[in-house]
Amino acid sequence: MRHRKYKYFACVSILIYCYYYLGVSDYLYSKSFKDNFDYPLNVDIKPLVADVLSGRTPSVAPINYYPYRFLSNSGKCATLHKIDLFIAVKSAMNHFGHRNAIRRTYAQNKVRGRNVQTLFFLGIDRRGKSDTQRAIEKEMAEFKDIIQMDFHDDYFNNTIKTVMTFRWLYEHCSKADFYLFTDDDMYISVKNLLNYVDELKYSVKDRNDTDFEMTYTDNDVTVATEDSNLIFAGYVFKSAPQRFRSSKWRVSLEEYPWNRWPPYVTAGAYVVSNSAMKTMYVASLFVKHFRFDDIYLGIVAKKVGIKPTHCPMFHFYKKKYSKDAYSDVIASHGYSDHEELITVWNEQNNS
Repeated sequence: MRHRKYKYFACVSILIYCYYYLGVSDYLYSKSFKDNFDYPLNVDIKPLVADVLSGRTPSVAPINYYPYRFLSNSGKCATLHKIDLFIAVKSAMNHFGHRNAIRRTYAQNKVRGRNVQTLFFLGIDRRGKSDTQRAIEKEMAEFKDIIQMDFHDDYFNNTIKTVMTFRWLYEHCSKADFYLFTDDDMYISVKNLLNYVDELKYSVKDRNDTDFEMTYTDNDVTVATEDSNLIFAGYVFKSAPQRFRSSKWRVSLEEYPWNRWPPYVTAGAYVVSNSAMKTMYVASLFVKHFRFDDIYLGIVAKKVGIKPTHCPMFHFYKKKYSKDAYSDVIASHGYSDHEELITVWNEQNNS
């Protein structure tokens, strides 16, 4: 009898543990994304975005403006008449080797007849004038390709880094046809990316919401923004929130009560068109902060009516290398070995 009681107690304890730590109740009580999704602001933000892009005061005040400053700047865009592609690299402070490997590979701007520019975006640490910060300042003086922002550079601040990067581009470099956002441990083929966006420009008509057309003023010229110009492309996921209490990626019902994420593009690398960059940045002013940057951009895109385009040539994992296997690869994750990145890039681009 006593043995059965112990077994009963053990079973109940295991069930309670599983129910609590596996987040079973969170899964059970999640709201239906299909029927009830309405992330704050709980209004139609499309007219608000159109107002801002047109230079008008929106009827509802923004709710999400990060109070951070740019500690450095760049004049890369100021004197250029046309930029085909701007590459914004999210970089960690101490990734000096990553940045140097990128400068030796896809940041070389060696695409015949196309203007490609690259900048690195990073935050600060809490230690003030550390050895790392002094080394970064020396690096900035030498290469003049780093935009540093005064927020703590941390994994859970990636949304801040992403939106601050969008802000810098919106305010200082709004003329590029396309913008590639990438982590600093990715292999990138600029040639394949340009080929892809050239094809994509002519194949996305009627993909986005047909009721979202805007005009905005850019350097005193009125420009029509058509649905087919709102391109947001990369490796698209359709998945559910992680509710396990022991998980680094746990999301509570209080933080996000719905049972599915909007379709989102994995944050390792993705490309947006000029009008999508402007639209998504302005839309972010009216969309509540969320700590995972790829999910946040998926929410922003959903709120403003942009449908992410899936491109299997963006690899969120490290694709096994061979010369033929990489012939159409745009991005591949996991290149923390700098010499490996340089070797692969040279073989793909110098043959």
